[in-house]
Amino acid sequence: MTMRAWRVSVPASAGTRPRSGRLVSGLRWGALAALAGLLSACGYFGGSQPARAHSPSQAHAQPMVDPTAKALAGMVEAVGPSGAQPPFELRFSIRDRPQVSRDDEVDYAIVPQVGGLESIRLAFGALNGLEVVSHGPLLAAIKPASGVPIFGSVTVRPVKAGLFTLTAAVAVVSSSGDSVVWPFTIPVIAGEGPAQSAASQP
Repeated sequence: MTMRAWRVSVPASAGTRPRSGRLVSGLRWGALAALAGLLSACGYFGGSQPARAHSPSQAHAQPMVDPTAKALAGMVEAVGPSGAQPPFELRFSIRDRPQVSRDDEVDYAIVPQVGGLESIRLAFGALNGLEVVSHGPLLAAIKPASGVPIFGSVTVRPVKAGLFTLTAAVAVVSSSGDSVVWPFTIPVIAGEGPAQSAASQP
């Protein structure tokens, strides 16, 4: 915007001195006030700043997910003993729907709920209609930390279709040397595989 200079002449009254100094001072203060208003609108003096445009990477950034918490969230609790509460949780998940004569993995996690445990050991078994093919690496946690899950897996193979039970015996030794074995059960539902389904059709 082009600023035009205005010349103002003020007639002097008889017996009085010209007030040109006061007029110039007033014009200066008016210009300063206008400049201060412009700078304030631009955010120069702080306060509310103009909104910054966020980059696409910041606008669509996803929160980090803890893989341990994600794995536990996909598991359910095994059926434990009634009455006394064991000093840990046993959780499990089955990767695929078990089928007859096919090996399937059952993932599990033991989560100690108290501190001061000396060791935790785990062994699996199965009832009629289900076989334990592999226990995986022997689980023998020494001085497990409270709240820190211990992961593992066991391989099972159904010999026929139906509802079966995978048993788990968890032996816990406390810091005082006391040993307690806690029994758990995990339900396994096995369906017929493609070969059995084809054979059963007329």
